[in-house]
Amino acid sequence: MLFGQNLEHTRRAVWQGISAEMIANRKFAAVDGGLPMGWTTLNGSGVSIDDSVAYAGKHSVRLENSKGIDCGIWQQHDWLAFRKDVKYAFRVWMKSNANQTLQLQIMDRWGFHTVFSGETTAKSGDWQLWSGEFVSPVPVRDCRFEIHLKTTGPLWIGAISLMPADNFHGMRRDVIDLLKKIKPGCLRWPGGCFSEYYYWKDGLLPVDKRPPIGPEQWVGLLPDSYGYDNHEIGTDEYIALCRELNCAPVITIRYGEGSPEEAAAWVEYCNGGSETQWGKIRAGRGYPEPYRVRYWFIGNEIWGLSLVKDKDPKVCTALSSRFTEAMMKADPGITPIRCAPFRDSVWQALILRQMAESPAFPELIQDGYYGPFNAGMNEMVKVPTMEILPFLISDRQILDKANYGKKRVGIVLYEWNVMWDRPADVVSGVFAAGMLNMFCREATQLDLVFTGYFQPVTEGAINVYPLTCELESDGQVFVLFSAHQGNHLLKTTRVAADADIDLCASITPNGRQVFVTVVNRNTGCDRILELSLKNFPIPVNASAKLMVPLTLETGGKFDQREFKVSVIDGKKAALKLPPCSIARVLFSFP
Repeated sequence: MLFGQNLEHTRRAVWQGISAEMIANRKFAAVDGGLPMGWTTLNGSGVSIDDSVAYAGKHSVRLENSKGIDCGIWQQHDWLAFRKDVKYAFRVWMKSNANQTLQLQIMDRWGFHTVFSGETTAKSGDWQLWSGEFVSPVPVRDCRFEIHLKTTGPLWIGAISLMPADNFHGMRRDVIDLLKKIKPGCLRWPGGCFSEYYYWKDGLLPVDKRPPIGPEQWVGLLPDSYGYDNHEIGTDEYIALCRELNCAPVITIRYGEGSPEEAAAWVEYCNGGSETQWGKIRAGRGYPEPYRVRYWFIGNEIWGLSLVKDKDPKVCTALSSRFTEAMMKADPGITPIRCAPFRDSVWQALILRQMAESPAFPELIQDGYYGPFNAGMNEMVKVPTMEILPFLISDRQILDKANYGKKRVGIVLYEWNVMWDRPADVVSGVFAAGMLNMFCREATQLDLVFTGYFQPVTEGAINVYPLTCELESDGQVFVLFSAHQGNHLLKTTRVAADADIDLCASITPNGRQVFVTVVNRNTGCDRILELSLKNFPIPVNASAKLMVPLTLETGGKFDQREFKVSVIDGKKAALKLPPCSIARVLFSFP
């Protein structure tokens, strides 16, 4: 749980992130001037938004060919990119009052290469699906996707989908493969701030039928998708992803405009037996076994960017208790996580008092921290031990003092990073390495139950492009440090909070491998790390993986190297660390 991640539907985490969808505004939620945003009218007429006919959401696109000239819609952008000999799948939901001919064309931007061309007949009646698969004959990017109405009369389009046919529940397999390398211990979803807008029951609809979520009330949430999320990931898809990643699910419920009953139903859907109302619905959808979601956040930052109308601490803590009671009635085995601002004694005292009066509630306090917005490199690389650790120690003391006799309350650091919506670089990589070292060393003392990096997809750990994706610096750190997961912590010599060298060590359960993760936090000088091995069995084999900055400028990346480490008389190992470098040393024993 110390290696947790957040997957929030913000910015490009889903669209142009983990989602395999290639069509922008595919359910036509975003509208400007009576036309769907992201789409262009073919031949300049015959296209409108119809609020009286809807498929997903509040309206659909109406095509009406009244002049004998094809009408339709098209879009062209970088994410319409295809690999040669790869299979793709498309879906078009359409409705017509008479038999109509609809054509789909996908071509390169110059019209030299056709990726796909096909026609279908839309029959008179209710909504009907046109679906198909094709293999791209050419490798091509920045394509043009066109829908033509070839015949006279009106036709409505409700939703369009295009993605690689081998997608994993609508998600990109290459992004999932990198998440597997990062090895998240748990995955918090759907937010964050986005959880306030998420209606979980809508996620039980077929994915094309789910109403788009939006428009956002905070401009920072979804600026890359016209203020809307197309609801590609629902509860079932999320649980499938967690199982694919072999990580624990962590869900945040809708709080501000939600209700305890709505949250309890969600708990029952996830954890109830097939004899319960919502467990029966889950089983009927093909998932007979409960999902066993243990950790549930009772809202997110309810004192801040939430939809809570009355943010008085007394009002909010009382409401949180009603949520907790309803959810634990649905499943007494869950662990609700209550909201309290970082080091806010008023909030914490109220919550702790309620917990003492209701000892059956195994709740946790959640705190969050982002790095200073304007700190320079010299300050930022030492923030984990210079600033964050003292905050956590102080918070631990406050909680212990105000605990009203109940068992010790755990701390949840639910979001951490240098900053959200920021590309990763050397600074964030060194910061992340220092945070993970500190978490592993201090978790027991602090009773640190869960930490969540914010967030892996497109904001620090994994960069996603139309046809490829790659690990960023923070993601490389998570891969390197994942070797500690499942191990036993080894005591190491405590260093000063401002020391250049920061490290953590662990041993595998079978005692045959020791991993040491080390950071040189000096921004200008090499540092020599010397490790005493006097109590280790002999012989010792040692190797290291090293991340060395190519540049310390903003946006700088790491070069990764591997080499053998010399062990002198089986008693000492030494390692030279360049400025702002990160290493993982492995000692192996027969």
